[in-house]
Amino acid sequence: MTDHRYHILYVDDEENNLVVFKNAFFRDYHVHTALSAEEGLRILDQYMIHLIVTDQKMPGMTGVEFLEKVVISHPETMRLILTAYSDIDFIMRAINKCGIYRYILKPWDTRELKIIIDKALQNYQLVQDKKHLIENLEKANKQLEDKVRARTSELKIKNEELMKINQIKDKLFTIISHDLKQPLVSLSVFFEILKQLPEDVSREKLDQFYMKLQANLQDVTSLLDNLLFWSQSQMGSNHIDLKPIRIVELVHKNIELYRVSALQKDISINFKHLTSNPLVIGDENIINLVMRNLLNNAIKYSKKKSSITVNMEPQNGHLAISVKDRGVGMSKKLITRLFEKDYHSSARGTSNEKGTGLGLKLCKEYLLLQSGDIYVESEKGKGSKVTFTLPLKG
Repeated sequence: MTDHRYHILYVDDEENNLVVFKNAFFRDYHVHTALSAEEGLRILDQYMIHLIVTDQKMPGMTGVEFLEKVVISHPETMRLILTAYSDIDFIMRAINKCGIYRYILKPWDTRELKIIIDKALQNYQLVQDKKHLIENLEKANKQLEDKVRARTSELKIKNEELMKINQIKDKLFTIISHDLKQPLVSLSVFFEILKQLPEDVSREKLDQFYMKLQANLQDVTSLLDNLLFWSQSQMGSNHIDLKPIRIVELVHKNIELYRVSALQKDISINFKHLTSNPLVIGDENIINLVMRNLLNNAIKYSKKKSSITVNMEPQNGHLAISVKDRGVGMSKKLITRLFEKDYHSSARGTSNEKGTGLGLKLCKEYLLLQSGDIYVESEKGKGSKVTFTLPLKG
């Protein structure tokens, strides 16, 4: 069974007084006794003493001198001093210096001293309870501050996510209201014209309208593809499905999709492919996105009656696929900014075509996710060459 009694120390140079004191209080407290102040200091180092009762007049170190040391080394211990009536003036001067709780006149009365000791220990306990309460309050306050900081951090992250979503929304609305609206209006106009064409309209005229409709549909499709991939990348849902792909067929398929758009500007597309038809490792949807963006840009910025060359060659365990035009080209300054995250710029094409400025950045972002890359070579007024790489299947 745990003994919760307080420990008290009685210091007196008269051994008989020590015996009397211990016999009077041993049932109520753990009583430790010392014949000198020096012995009392040693006991203080060995035990958790809650209260000290010391005689004033002792050889060597007096009671007050002893308590002056105690107040420094054990400031929370309660201190009582026994003194004769003649020493009261000295004791009164020492009370503030030593932090003495009470002085007791000799000879002491057991019942009276018991009351004083109990009150002193009650005071000690109140101080300890207050200390523990303050510690608990400080701990609770720290925990609350930690929770507030964590909550503030969460709110900051949520706010940043909300701001990002709003930016994505604003960008989408801008593209939808401006860039997507134009080709849709053009399609609507073409359909109205087709409805009003006479029945005997020539096949040549119909083919011209067909090519224009197909070119406009291609623009809308490319724009929607870019918007879809861009929104997925912004929301962190850009899933990559890597697998072996026969690259020649895939590139050829995309070139054929853009033949009509190229013919609108009398542009030829030449494909110089490898006869080996190598396997690359990549995501088919992403490779389609890259090829469509590069072909669309090449046609957009090519001069009429020019040509575009699509080429491929092995390069350090990768396959490099390039799309080269002989169009307006780009300045070195623009090339350095093309892939910057916060840079949005899209110059109009040679026939006033408009884009979103998302394409090349999207291509690079997705190519890096599948161990590829993209880079641009260009000269103002002489055209551009955009090359992307994909890992070859070993």
